[in-house]
Amino acid sequence: ITGHTLNGQPLLEFPMSSGEPALEPLRIKRATLWARVELKHAHHYQHHRHSQINQRNITLWVFRVHCGNTTHLRGKELGQHLEMVTSLVVNVGQLGWQKFDVTKIVSRWYTTNYSKDKLTLLVDCSGCGSHVHVSTFDGHSPHVIESSLNSKGDHDPDRPFLVVRTDPAAAKRVRRRAIECSGAIKGQCCKQRFYVSFSQLGWDDWIIAPQGYYANYCRGDCAAGHRTPDTFLNYYTHVIEEYRKMDRLAGMQPCCAPLKFSPMSLIYYGPDSNIIKRDLPKMVVDECGCP
Repeated sequence: ITGHTLNGQPLLEFPMSSGEPALEPLRIKRATLWARVELKHAHHYQHHRHSQINQRNITLWVFRVHCGNTTHLRGKELGQHLEMVTSLVVNVGQLGWQKFDVTKIVSRWYTTNYSKDKLTLLVDCSGCGSHVHVSTFDGHSPHVIESSLNSKGDHDPDRPFLVVRTDPAAAKRVRRRAIECSGAIKGQCCKQRFYVSFSQLGWDDWIIAPQGYYANYCRGDCAAGHRTPDTFLNYYTHVIEEYRKMDRLAGMQPCCAPLKFSPMSLIYYGPDSNIIKRDLPKMVVDECGCP
């Protein structure tokens, strides 16, 4: 459904992500609005690289809008309902995807009434006339990507989006069955927290968000101690374990391995400088155990 407009300009309305609720309020580390800004008739200027328009700078403004369902405002009334968030000076010859730091306004939205109200933003171009087009949504609402939460959305390559980096420690509920190595008995099968940095892998030139994530891994011993039948995942494993204890399977040891995974959202540059958001399955180890 097409979003609201204000004086004919489309508004960007960001709802709260529908991810799993956190145990405590999220702490916002950084929030970035990405929007694509292009010349309306780029082909007209390809043969005029030194034309006046390509030598110009334009100013892009981001406002937070507090007007509810109102579609037309003028004069003082307009100023009362617009809150300036940030601005960015861009050379017309270097248009494309632009990013705006909106950390303060998003943090305030999260800590006040985000559960009830959408975050409504307006991207305006000062002095652009009819030459520059700010891509909005063309029938789709923009979306929030939280680097610590899972979220789903459409894959419109020109769709504006908001990347929110939150404190990973507060982002997910801790499962009772997930034994962390920090609190496990020595040698016990457990989940070791492990952070993967995309910059260390040399992938930060094409991955936009997140900067990294807790992939985790499993470590520990499954051979020690007596196991009751209810601790096996299936009958097959129980039978094989009985044979192993009788030394009928020389050298065979059960492994501490992942039992549960969760997906992760990734935003990256695709072909032709398109930005792609994809939900990748089984990226995070949530629980470890003995099969």
